[in-house]
Amino acid sequence: MFYMIVDLSSNNGDVDFSEVSPAVDKVVVRTSLGYGDVDKNCSFYALHASLELIPLLYYHFAYMHDGVAPVDDATEQAEYFVSCIAWLPAYEDLVIDLEPENAQGDDTHLSQSDFGLWLQTFLDTVKAKTGKDMIIYSYADYLNRHLADGHAFGKYRLWIANYGNVDAPVLPKGWSEWYMWQYCEKGRLTGITTNVDFSKLNPVYVG
Repeated sequence: MFYMIVDLSSNNGDVDFSEVSPAVDKVVVRTSLGYGDVDKNCSFYALHASLELIPLLYYHFAYMHDGVAPVDDATEQAEYFVSCIAWLPAYEDLVIDLEPENAQGDDTHLSQSDFGLWLQTFLDTVKAKTGKDMIIYSYADYLNRHLADGHAFGKYRLWIANYGNVDAPVLPKGWSEWYMWQYCEKGRLTGITTNVDFSKLNPVYVG
C-alpha cells in the first residue's frame, strides 16, 4: 500500500482540503520557526485538514542561534513549539525540521557537539511535555556535516529528503532505515495551487 504524505507551510498559500483529501493519507503542517514566529497558515491548515479527517503531523523549523547557549536556545524553541500546537487539532506525530535557514543556504555555525546538544535538548523537552518521541526531518549531507560520528540519534524515526530518480534515499550516518521519504519537491495536486512536497511512508510501517 502506498501512502501519500504532503507537507504544508504558508508558502503554499490557500489550500482546498476537500479536493486534497481524496489524494493524501497524512498532512504535515509547519507550526513554528525558531522562537516567536508562528506559521500564519498553520491554524487554517490544521483545522480544515482535521475537518476532512486527514491525519495531522506538526513540525517546527529549527533556527539554531549562534552566540546563544545551545541548551537555552533549544529549550526556548521547544517550549514555544509546544505552546503553538497546544491549541491545534489532535495530531499523530511531531517533527523537528533541520536544514539551512533560508534559500540562500545560511546555516548554523554550531560545532557538531553543540549541534547534538541543541538537538537532544529540543527532543527531550518536547518529549517531557507531550510524551512524544519526535521524527527528525533532514537530508543526508546536512546531518552528516552537523552530527558527530557515533551519535545516538539513529533511535529516532527519520524523515529523509532525497529527490531525483533513485530507488531509495541516501541515509545519513547513524541510521539504518528511513521512516518517511520526501522524494519530490515540485509535486502538483488538485486543491493546492503551488508546487508541494510529496513524501511516502516506508512500507515496513504500513499496517
